[in-house]
Amino acid sequence: MGKAKRQTTMKLKDIFSDNKTRVFLVTDQDDEDELNWTIEPTQFDLLPEEENIYYVKAYQVSTDSTSDCYVGIMTPERIAETVVKREPSGQIVAESIYDQEQTIIPAVASDCFGDYELFYSKENPQIGIDVLKDGLEKTTNKNVVAEDLGYILRDEERIEEAIEAFKISEQVGPSSEYIYLELSRLYRDIGQTDNELKYKQIFKENGGIE
Repeated sequence: MGKAKRQTTMKLKDIFSDNKTRVFLVTDQDDEDELNWTIEPTQFDLLPEEENIYYVKAYQVSTDSTSDCYVGIMTPERIAETVVKREPSGQIVAESIYDQEQTIIPAVASDCFGDYELFYSKENPQIGIDVLKDGLEKTTNKNVVAEDLGYILRDEERIEEAIEAFKISEQVGPSSEYIYLELSRLYRDIGQTDNELKYKQIFKENGGIE
């Protein structure tokens, strides 16, 4: 997690002037132009659970490189909508995340649940995997980060690694019974029938219905 906030406010358009902060809190969003919103640096290492809007360091990912940007995320729903980028001319722009030709992913993991695809860059999945592995070492909510990681590894057909990630979630308390179903299916995929049946049974015992 992080520590108390440093009480220094700035405009969103000046966010690139602070290259040390990973998570900024939006403190004033009264202006129609998002670039004029007021933000405050924090010392958080992960996206917090509190209900707020944060701008976090992010990567614009291509197959062989990344470029730095920031992404605005509403918590606790973990909805990302706006990307703040620096154009080659130096101009700072705010754009919809849906208009981006390349995937934008946060450079910090999240302490609140949400769609794992927030961290899934199809151009280079390893970038998001590395972000989540780093976050796993820092978070107290290991089930959140482990599940994000497990789903991406599953989709990338890295089955043994996906199992390892979902088992971390199992140990600390999974978000739902469907994590047991994921484990059952992953064990099926590598031919471990005993574990497949074991986790299918645990899924059903926890109220799961396929």
